[in-house]
Amino acid sequence: MAGFVLSQISKSFGTTNVLTDISLQAADGEFVVLLGPSGCGKSTLLRIIAGLEAQTSGSVSIGERVVDSLPPRDRDIAMVFQQYALYPHLTVRDNLAFGLKMRKESPMVIEERIAEAAELLEIHELLDRKPKELSGGQRQRVAMGRAIVRKPKLFLFDEPLSNLDARLRASMRVELKKLHQRLGVTMVYVTHDQVEAMTLGQTIVIMDQGIIQQIGTPDQIYHHSINPFVAAFIGNPPMNLLSGSVRLEGQKLEFHAGDFSLTLDTPSPLTTSLQSDQATLGIRPEDITFNFPGDPHFSMSSTIDMIENLGGDHIVYLLAQGQHLTARASPTLGRQAGDSITAHVPLAKVHLFINQVRIPLELFRS
Repeated sequence: MAGFVLSQISKSFGTTNVLTDISLQAADGEFVVLLGPSGCGKSTLLRIIAGLEAQTSGSVSIGERVVDSLPPRDRDIAMVFQQYALYPHLTVRDNLAFGLKMRKESPMVIEERIAEAAELLEIHELLDRKPKELSGGQRQRVAMGRAIVRKPKLFLFDEPLSNLDARLRASMRVELKKLHQRLGVTMVYVTHDQVEAMTLGQTIVIMDQGIIQQIGTPDQIYHHSINPFVAAFIGNPPMNLLSGSVRLEGQKLEFHAGDFSLTLDTPSPLTTSLQSDQATLGIRPEDITFNFPGDPHFSMSSTIDMIENLGGDHIVYLLAQGQHLTARASPTLGRQAGDSITAHVPLAKVHLFINQVRIPLELFRS
């Protein structure tokens, strides 16, 4: 097993910059998720780690070895792609064995590794079938098995669950998590699905336009988003973001967005310096409550625009002080579209960004 280090990786195609100054490292056995919208550069970065793409500048190390000059076969990595890439004319057993035979492993070693992978992935009964006889989930297990038998230092996954339906993706996420726990090997996983990222990753790397926006644990990314892009990208429904300004109003420092206003605190020299016309207030839908909270909070007179019934909870769309907000509520809310309702938000749950940078709300506490 081995970790990896990326040092100032950049990639350009002609005059188009795809990756800019990417530096990232993972410890031995860590599960790293590269998360971002389509076109953010995450798959290109994975291909650079694999050696399938050459970086314009920067360096890649796997374990203690710089691998920039090594072809993919010599980097001791294994990849699992969105497309299963199984040989249709070969049985599952032969698909698992193919790479080992190309490496001229002995028949005994090949059989041992196939048996080990089959037990790990619970595909014993599939070994004599061909890919056309398998379901999508079974094919993906075989694709992972083909990587496992290699016993690589590093596993690379490029959106491997994208072709599966929602139910199968959920079960495969569980299997991948178990697989990582059993193998204890370093894994890098590319996805645009935040649920996959939050449930699988020990470390999440949020990317946008070829730049790393934030690196952190799922809790850090979710509760301490570094900027509005990350805040909006993580969470379903996404965080409510109100664009406005922070201004000194009389003896109070306030946030304003149209008709919406919120007193932040009696100003101090430090907080007064944070006045800006480029401010964003963030509120997660689950942090809006319709019951009177005991903690310090602010309230908004609101009108319900629409309610989505998801069974276990309701998504409530509000018009509050001229702002459109989304809240997550209990099915026992007992309200309908058009009703007036008071929404409450604990002050400790509010997120504030000034000039695209997160500002700790502790600065505003008296």
